[in-house]
Order: sequence, then C-alpha cells, then structure tokens
Amino acid sequence: MKRILILTLLITALVACSAPAAPPDEDVPSYTEVQPPASSATETVDDSESAVEEQTPSPSATATGDDTRSTAGEQSPAASTTTPAEDAGAIPDNIKDMHPSQVDNSTLPITPIEKLGRTGRPQKYDIDTYRLVVDGLVDNPLSLTYEDLLSRPEVTETVLLICSGVFWNNATWTGTPLSLILEEAGVSPEASGVRLVAGDGYAQTITVEDATADGVFLAYEVNGETLPSKDGYPIRLVARNQYGSKWVKWVERIEVTG
Repeated sequence: MKRILILTLLITALVACSAPAAPPDEDVPSYTEVQPPASSATETVDDSESAVEEQTPSPSATATGDDTRSTAGEQSPAASTTTPAEDAGAIPDNIKDMHPSQVDNSTLPITPIEKLGRTGRPQKYDIDTYRLVVDGLVDNPLSLTYEDLLSRPEVTETVLLICSGVFWNNATWTGTPLSLILEEAGVSPEASGVRLVAGDGYAQTITVEDATADGVFLAYEVNGETLPSKDGYPIRLVARNQYGSKWVKWVERIEVTG
C-alpha cells in the first residue's frame, strides 16, 4: 500500500514539472515598471547640483555691487561738497533780484571802475568851492570842504551795491564814516532820520540807526582811485546792506530830520 502511494506522488510531481509556466497577469504592472530606473534618480541629483553651481547673481544685484565699489574707490565730480556759492568768484544767477544782505560778497569778483553801473546825471564841481552842509536837528551845523573830509578818519571796505532788478556792483570803497560826521554835528535826541541830497536834486532818507551803522560812510575813492564824476565825485554815500537807491551820489547836503 505504501509503495502504491509513493508511486502515485512521484507521477504527480513529474507531470507538474513538465507543464508550461502560466503567463504573467498583464493587468498588474511589474515592480520594475513602477519603480523609476536607477539612472533616472542619478540624473535628478546631477541636475540639482548643476543648477546650484551655475547660478549667477541677478543683473540688479551685480549693478549694486559695482556701484558700491565705484563710490568707495573714486569720487565723481557730482559728489563734491563744495557748492558754486562757495567757489571764489561764484555769482548767484538771480543776484540782481536779491537783497544785498542775502549775498556773501566775499565770493564775488571786484567790478572794474569802467563797468560800475551808471545812474543819475553827473555833476561838475569846482573842488575849491565845494561844501558839504550838515544841518537840521543838530547842535553844531557843519560846512565841510573836500579837504576836511579827506583829513578825517577813513575806512576801506568792499561793499556790494544792488540796483534792484537792474545791475549789481562789487567794489572797494574808501571814505569817512557817516557816524563820525553826525557825532561831530551833534544829532538831537528828537531826530529819527538822515536825509541826503544830491547835486542833481535826488534825495534819500535813512534812519539815524542805519546812518550810524558800520559799513555806512561817505566815499571819495573806489578801487583805490578818486571817484570818477559818473560815480559820485566828490562824495557819495556807501551803505552796506542797503539797496543802491540809498547810495546817493554828489552829496551836497545832509539834513537830520525828526
């Protein structure tokens, strides 16, 4: 019985080994089809590394870096801290429309005598008979000759004249302080103004305070030369920080007013 059972098992095994294998189920993909190939994974890594190595800064970043180095290494003219008004000889574009007190005339060129602005009608004088009269509200009226004025203490100053909207001059004037003349005349306490009258009839009044301020004097020289007739010979007023209309030429009378 045992022999028959063993024989039966052997025959069954032989039949199973000789039968063809069944084809794979086409509806189920194989493992190799689901998994990406090893080479594909390697290429992905390489591409990532390449992107990192070849990455360059954006154009804006590059420009910023270059500009910074340029600024640090070399200074362009536009970066200068000196303004035109600080340069010797610099002239404000609108100087004719400015008040003299707004302009630093130390930066301006000196105006030659022949180019000084002309106003009024030049007067002719016999210098031996010329007299400057100081009267009005004073204790001691004066009648001063040209030589009297030249013999008094003098000042020399470069003062800017602006004839508003018309012209400007920057010249060096020499004369005697108006304050000294008024002090000698003895101005009354009731006085408030000083009226200067020119030989052609032109006149201007300034306050006593302005008349006795520094930079206000009776000039007889300009740029180291005797005043030309067109510029006020023998005497003209120079008034720092006052418009040119106050700079009376050919002064013949100074009247102290209330």
